[in-house]
Amino acid sequence: MNDNKQAAAPLYRINPDYVLREICGEYAIIPVGEECLIANAVMTPNESAAFIWKAFAEPNTLENVVTLCLAEFDATEEELTLAVRSFIRDGLRYRLLLEEGNS
Repeated sequence: MNDNKQAAAPLYRINPDYVLREICGEYAIIPVGEECLIANAVMTPNESAAFIWKAFAEPNTLENVVTLCLAEFDATEEELTLAVRSFIRDGLRYRLLLEEGNS
């Protein structure tokens, strides 16, 4: 039964039109594709956002990324769930994140 729930969870992945780079100890999200919504902007995520970004480098679920964050950060599951949900919401809005076909 749990496998069905996991199979139904949406999968998200980073849009390949954007890349994360570390430059002099700071992270930068750089648009590289022609279809970028934020074509002239370089974003500078904090360490936790960069960690979440890396977790979505391959298709991943919200639940799994929260689990990865729990092992990495000193925060509650509720706080991390809110942070990952916010990342997903904003990532989808700006097309930094794509939802894998889950019809």
